[in-house]
Amino acid sequence: MDEVMSKADELERLVRRLADLDDQRVCIGTELVGLEHFFRKAGCPELSQLAFNTFMSRYVGRVLELADGMRE
Repeated sequence: MDEVMSKADELERLVRRLADLDDQRVCIGTELVGLEHFFRKAGCPELSQLAFNTFMSRYVGRVLELADGMRE
């Protein structure tokens, strides 16, 4: 029973860590969108595109990858 309680505590810690990571990812995605918008308005198309590409490949791409994994 002690092992079960220990594993339950471990599970709870992992759930909290994942929630924290998810919150961080949302903040990073929001910052990337803000930077893309800023650079576009500032007339810096290369930097705007870099922010957009990073958002699409790292943020949206990972979300879609996770969604595909959940469907399997």
